[in-house]
Formats: sequence, C-alpha cells, structure tokens
Amino acid sequence: MVIAFLIALGVMLSPAMAAKSKVERPEAQSIELPDMDNDPGLFFLLAEQAEEQGDAEAVLTYFKKALSLDPTSAYLNTRVGSILAQNRKIAEALLIARTATIFDPTYPEAYTLLGKIYGVTGDRDKAIDVFSRALAFRPEDRNLYVMLGSLQATMNLWADAEKTFLKMVEQFPDEKESYFYLGKVYVEDKKYDKAAEIFEKLLERRGDTAVQVYVELGGIYALQKKYFQAEEQFRKAIKSDPYNINARLSLGQALAAQKKYTEAYKVFGELSKLAPSNLGIQIRMAVILAEQKQFDKAKEILDKILETKPGWDQVRFQLGRVLREQGKLDEAEKEFIQIRKGQPTFVNSRIMLGLMSLKKKDFGKALKFIDEAIEPDTRDVDGLNIRASILEELNRYDEALKTYRKALDIEPKNPKIRYALGNILEKSGRRSAGLEEMEKILVTNPDDASALNFVGYTVALSGGDLDRAERLVRKALELKPDDGYILDSLGWIVRKKGNIDQALEYLERASQKVKSDWIICEHLGDLLLLKDRKSEAAEAYRRSLVLNPDSLVVKEKLRKLEEELSGEKK
Repeated sequence: MVIAFLIALGVMLSPAMAAKSKVERPEAQSIELPDMDNDPGLFFLLAEQAEEQGDAEAVLTYFKKALSLDPTSAYLNTRVGSILAQNRKIAEALLIARTATIFDPTYPEAYTLLGKIYGVTGDRDKAIDVFSRALAFRPEDRNLYVMLGSLQATMNLWADAEKTFLKMVEQFPDEKESYFYLGKVYVEDKKYDKAAEIFEKLLERRGDTAVQVYVELGGIYALQKKYFQAEEQFRKAIKSDPYNINARLSLGQALAAQKKYTEAYKVFGELSKLAPSNLGIQIRMAVILAEQKQFDKAKEILDKILETKPGWDQVRFQLGRVLREQGKLDEAEKEFIQIRKGQPTFVNSRIMLGLMSLKKKDFGKALKFIDEAIEPDTRDVDGLNIRASILEELNRYDEALKTYRKALDIEPKNPKIRYALGNILEKSGRRSAGLEEMEKILVTNPDDASALNFVGYTVALSGGDLDRAERLVRKALELKPDDGYILDSLGWIVRKKGNIDQALEYLERASQKVKSDWIICEHLGDLLLLKDRKSEAAEAYRRSLVLNPDSLVVKEKLRKLEEELSGEKK
C-alpha cells in the first residue's frame, strides 16, 4: 500500500534500495500519510480534470466535496455558485454567491457572479450595486465595465452609464471598444453631438473598425435628420466594404428621407440581388414606389409577398397604407382589420383605422379603433392625443380633458398636447384656465405662433390689454405670415381698436387662406356690413352657413340682412 502510494507520487525504489531494506532491517518508523479523503485540493484537481473531460455532473460533485472540506473558501463558493447558475439552479446559486462575499468581502469574482444572478432574477438595482463593488476591487476588468454600463443603460440611467464608460476610456485609452460603448450611450441619451465627436475620433485611428464607425456615424446623422451627412458616411462604408448589407440598407433609407427616391430605389434594387431572400428589402422598394405615387407597382410587390407569407402583418400594413393613399378606404380597412392583436403593427393599424374613420366623420367607430390600440396604462402620447381629439369631436369634453392631462403627465414639455388642453378648456367654457395653459407654453417657447395667436385673441376677447393682444398676434403673424387664422385674429383685434379698413383687409386675406372656416366667414360678413357692402356681407354669411348650418347667430344675421336688402329693392 505504501509502495503504491509512493508510485502514485512518482517515487521509484531502486533494486539496491530494496535489497538494503531486506538486509539491514532498520528499526521500523511510523510514516504519517496524508488523508486523501479529507484533502480539498485533491477534489479540486479532480473537478478540474472532469471539466477538461466535459463531465459537468462530476465537476459539480467534486467541487461540492471540496467545498464541504473547506466551506469558508470564497473561491470554492464562487466556483460552485457559478456551476449551479449555469445549471439554472438560481436560488441555490444566489445563496452560495452571497456566502462567498461574506467569507471574503473583497473577492471580486463573488460580486461579479452575484451581479449576473441578480440580472437573471430581475433585481437590477442590486446587480448594479454588486457590479460596482466588483469594479472597485478590479478596475482592470473590461467585462465589468461593459456589464455595469450596459445594465445602467437598460435602466435609462444614462448619466451613470456615461460615467462608467468614461472610466473605461480612462482605464483603456488605446482600446476602441471603450469608445464604442461610450458613443452608444451618448446616442441612446440623445446626446448626438457628443456621440458624433466620439466616433469621429475613432475614425482618426482608422484600423479594421472603420466600416462599423462609418455606419455608426451615419446613423447618428440620420437621427439628427442630417441626411446628406448620413449619406456621405454610408457611402464611405460601402466603398470600404461593398458587401456590407447594413451600410447599403442605411444608405437607401437616408436617400429616401431626402426624397431621392430614384437613387434609393436603385440602392434597394442592388441590395435585393445581394440578399434575394430578404423580403424586407422588397417591402422598402414598395414603400418608395408608393412615395412616388406608383401605387399599382407598390401593390403588385406587396401582393406577391403576401402570396407566400399571408400572415406577415408588416406587409399587410404597408398594403393598407398604399390603398389608403389611393383613396380606397374600404379596401384599406379590410387589410388593416386583418392585423391581429399581438402582431407588431397592430397598434399602428388601429390608429390608422381610427384616423380613416375620423376622415369619414364616423367618430364612434374611430374611438372604438383607438381604444383597441391603447391599453389603460399606455404611455403612447400620440395615441392618447388622437383619442382625446375624437372625444372632443363627440363633445365629451370632460373625458377629453382627462385624456389630454394623462398625456401631459407623460410628456409635461409637449407643447402640442398643452395647446390642445388649453384649446379644449376654452371651448368648454373655461377660458381663463385655457389661457393659463397657453401662457405656460409662451414661458418655455416665446416663439410658439399658435400659442401667441391664442393668447392674443383670448386677451382681446376677454376685454384685456388690446395693445398686448395686438403685439402677440403680430409676432405670431411674423412667424407664420400666411396663416389665415392669425390674420383673422389680427383683423378682429384691429377692428376692436376702431380701424375698420385695416381689419377688413386682414379678414379678406384670411378668407382667401382658409376657405373652410365658418367663423372667419362670419367675421368677414360683419366687417363688410359695417362698410355698408350689404350684398357681399350676405354672401359671406351664406358661406358661413354652408360650413356650419347649425349657427343660429349667423342665421339671424343673414335673415335681418336679407330683409333689408329685400326692402331696398322695393
């Protein structure tokens, strides 16, 4: 047994030594052998050997045995926890990873494992905390920066993610990966200028990442709607790598955004040859044809795709849009209605159906479609805005107000929603509250022409400071010189200040710009009547009634005027 053990340790007995042992027969000495069954190192070695052989079950068994012999080892706790996590025994892995940090509060691998487990369980705040601790102990670990920064980004903690990747850049100033991650964070945080600066610096270094940098930089310019600059970057990427599908796809989109439809169509056509199985490219070609009003050709492409993939909702949605653009609303509705809940374009299809119903003035149906599109807890501001406007058309003002306020809670700085809220408050008889909302818009954006016009007109209507009212509306007219509604407001204010001739000039211009507003027609009629141009005034009132047959006030004005005109003829 002793010899076997010595052989196992690599010790060999020579023949002379063996003979000597027989002759001399020294006094027997006790030899203390290591207790192999209680040696954690042995089981560690066996686990390593099992890992090399791919025996996952044996790896866990040996590591657990080693851990039972050395339970305070942070290293062994972490290794066992990692194996458990890989085998999806998350609760057990979490417990043992926590144990590792207790036995050695400075062991970074334990915190790293704990962070990964928290990421799986959804405890992202805890994951960020333990990743941060791990990084403090091991600032040279690239992966920790990536895991921590990426996690912060997924939680929209942009400032924290930026700090993490700035530290990564500081730690690894010569590595491009650090700059890529930092640039990506700037893009997600909508700090496009900073992002562009990062990628432009990367371009100075050239190297094998130039194509990817061109594409990233082009994408940033596209987000800024600087489509010409985006086009330049995508063309550089294609020049460096003619077979780069992403660069060609992005170039086609940049060209389409500039309305360079012929060039865009050519790019997508070439792309379809490089990737003939990519039907998404064919969809884009159909969209471009539709933009060029080549609806039949666009429909032909989409119909062909639907023959092979009838359940592809994106194709059906684009087909519905093409039919809608052609004015074939009933056919478009049939396509949109086939898109089922849960499909990616379901919400947009219902919004489209709602807008089409609005056009038909079928407000009940429009509301039904919009309610299908937005969930009770929705944060879709556009959907809420459309819903509120439909409720407004149905004269359900309280519900509309509630919906506008919900949208404004989500986006407090959205001037379009605040304007709609102020407008409906005024319409529902709460003029001072409506005026207050419009004044808020002017505090943050003093050049908002619509708010300037509203405040000016409302101040004048309420008997307020006419000079201020005129200043505001004139400023609005400078910003939008062809806006008929602003011309109407200015005409009305000037009339109130006593200048009838100038007021009439503004109202005549307003009626030419906006021929579908019954109030402008009524105001024009009032001024023409003041100038004793009775026949023209009567005609203006008649146009007003065509646009709004229910106006009792205009009906009465026209009745009296027609009686006067009739009496004058006699």
